Amino acid sequence: MSQLLQNFAQGPLDYYRKQASFDWKKMKVFIDTQEGVKFQNNLYEKLQIHPEFQKNPPLETLNEKRSTATRQALAYANIVKSLTTSEITTTKKEDIILRTILQLSPSAAFKYPGTKRLFTSALQSQGTNRHHKFLQEAESGKIYGCFCMTEIGHGSDTKNLRTTATYDKDKDEFVVNTPDFQAAKCWAAGLAELATHAIVYAQLYINGDHWGLHGFVVPIRNPGTLLPYEGVILGDMGEKVGVNGADNGFLIFDKYRFPRENLLNRFADVTPKGNYVTSAADQKDVRGAILGALSIARVTVTGKSEFYGTKALTIAVRYVAVRRQFGPKNQEVSILEYQSMQYRLLPYLAAAYVVRFFSTYLDEVTQEFVKDSKKQNDPSLARRGMEIHVISAGAKPVSGWTFRDAIQECREACGGHGYLKASGIGDIRNDQDSVNTYEGENHVLIQQVSNWLLKIQNGDKVSTYLKSTDFISNASKILKTKFNASSLDEVCKVENIIDTYQWLVCYLLRETKQKFDVLKQREGSFWAKSNTQIFYCKNLSIAFVQHLFLQRMLTVIDTAPDVNIRNVLLKLFSLYGLYNIEKFLPSLFGGGYVQNYKATNLVHEAVLKLCKDLKNDAVALVDAIAPPDFVLDSILGESDGQVYQRLQTALVRSSYEENGLKCSGEAVSNIIDPRNKL
Repeated sequence: MSQLLQNFAQGPLDYYRKQASFDWKKMKVFIDTQEGVKFQNNLYEKLQIHPEFQKNPPLETLNEKRSTATRQALAYANIVKSLTTSEITTTKKEDIILRTILQLSPSAAFKYPGTKRLFTSALQSQGTNRHHKFLQEAESGKIYGCFCMTEIGHGSDTKNLRTTATYDKDKDEFVVNTPDFQAAKCWAAGLAELATHAIVYAQLYINGDHWGLHGFVVPIRNPGTLLPYEGVILGDMGEKVGVNGADNGFLIFDKYRFPRENLLNRFADVTPKGNYVTSAADQKDVRGAILGALSIARVTVTGKSEFYGTKALTIAVRYVAVRRQFGPKNQEVSILEYQSMQYRLLPYLAAAYVVRFFSTYLDEVTQEFVKDSKKQNDPSLARRGMEIHVISAGAKPVSGWTFRDAIQECREACGGHGYLKASGIGDIRNDQDSVNTYEGENHVLIQQVSNWLLKIQNGDKVSTYLKSTDFISNASKILKTKFNASSLDEVCKVENIIDTYQWLVCYLLRETKQKFDVLKQREGSFWAKSNTQIFYCKNLSIAFVQHLFLQRMLTVIDTAPDVNIRNVLLKLFSLYGLYNIEKFLPSLFGGGYVQNYKATNLVHEAVLKLCKDLKNDAVALVDAIAPPDFVLDSILGESDGQVYQRLQTALVRSSYEENGLKCSGEAVSNIIDPRNKL
């Protein structure tokens, strides 16, 4: 273990590290596996010395940022290829590859492995052997693909996307066309400058008949010159709030032709004579299978939010552990000792663990789905694809909102110093912000969950391959139960938290259905659905997703080999559950599950007690999931805890360089007494 993971340098964080109830090294190995840690160490070692990953000039132009990101992506791809990973699972390897580059260079991550993975996964899950050449060329780097779903005028509403692909039987070709600017494909990373091919989703037409949304692999640029083909118009989305090294673009087709075989035909095909053929019993099954394949992007985004959040939490927790303000008897204490600071940060630290375990699991089942999609005539694929689609449509918003709020809390917890660009949190906040709208605007996307659950409530048969809704079949029995915990220990028990969530989901589902039915009589289905979102559908969806998060956390805890690790994970489980249950207390009271205000006090006291109990473990908990210092790139969050020395060096050097002067670290030390606090 000591050879696999080195001890941190001694410093101001030692006090809390010594107080930890578990070994952070064992926790890291439990999370990432021994082979995963070895792979990660080798990756970090190569990145730290590679010239492309040294600090970039602070005032790069937009073109320079894109050029840097492209070089970094190419360098990263070569580094990854050079590493031997025979004993690590594919899912774990891909998680480490994406996590590492996204935390180091988010813009490069969009180019590799982000966009590449979307392109190749679509080919694997929706294509067949006839598309293998594209897959080979993408893997070898001969072509570079992007993923084009969103249009200027339509994003989440995929049914009404307006790009068309019309089959021309005489020439055995599809003609793809953009009717107007609102139908232009947009926001695809890689589209503005680099992509030679695109997975394009368009409405399929044959002899005037409309067959719905289908995917096509479309060549858009000459791989040798990177100039667009005739009939393809490409443009740039311009500068953004964050991740400006990613070349997001827009795409317009002017009656552009490509071969019939470029239709991704795993679930449906068009014959040379213009016949539409599918093995699916219903056209909805085709859509379900396609949506399941599209969920790959949302599954990845669920994890991305946690990647960003973990980085911000590492900075904030280490900073507040070192920062001292006020205290009894003229003795300043760490601000981590204050209840308010514990409450502000530690529930989000719990969320980082809970969401990490769930997103890893969701990635595993999605990759399994992609693998199984290669099987022909499997009727379960469409239903499984729909369930993955629904779960990812809920997990992505819940994760995104959680870590959006977590990052802002981290920024504020670091006080004025957190507002410094050198703290790193501002860039993390700007980069994570995009997560809440790409691959589906969160408030629209999460409606997929309540729509699906309402079908179950209506008696529709819904196959749940992942058993996500099994407990709902016992709703009548569950709704008769009451909250009966009478002590802090009972409130924190795993079974009581799970029981509360299952009651909550069943209750909110019943109430949402009743509200919808009443409004439907007056307003019709469309407006009834719209007018049940606030307090009903949205709350139902969030509770359902949080329950899934917790169920997965329990499964992981059961596999923990070390009792100390198991105990701290159980505390994180309880804190995440109770912190979020507190937000649902009005519903718990309204439905009669909670019948006196003592329960409210118990939940509040339990949350605060768990925060206090986890306080001494906080630094070790971030140590187990933190990236190394060169990736963290924050003067406030480095692992040795020397916050004030780095503030001193950064601020004085910045002051001198602003005036065209240079100074050494030694000169800075002579200017300001390092014992002084800033």
